[in-house]
Amino acid sequence: MENIQKLFNTAQSISQLPQSACTDAFKETILKTINDYCRLKRLLFSEKRLWIAFKLLEVSDFTHPESLWLMLKEDKMPISIGCVYSNLKLMEAAGVVEAQIAGSRLTLYKIRAAHH
Repeated sequence: MENIQKLFNTAQSISQLPQSACTDAFKETILKTINDYCRLKRLLFSEKRLWIAFKLLEVSDFTHPESLWLMLKEDKMPISIGCVYSNLKLMEAAGVVEAQIAGSRLTLYKIRAAHH
């Protein structure tokens, strides 16, 4: 029951995000995919995970995790750099984001394109 309330609160905060080129339906798909994957892996709900995903969606291009973290900090999100890195890896495993290797040790992330 508590997770349902958190999901409801997050859904309300998602609607407050700036409108981008993607549709609300795509945001719902991202939300569902992340939550389904976490449920499968027996991971707890995390609002920070969703904020990371939607900030990356807002950027709409390959981005370095530290740049994403700085954007979240600018938005006054209390989040650690480690949280951003670990959640991007989780979202990659869930199929929500794709990674691109740039250089020998630089990994960039981007939300996977919607399938229409």
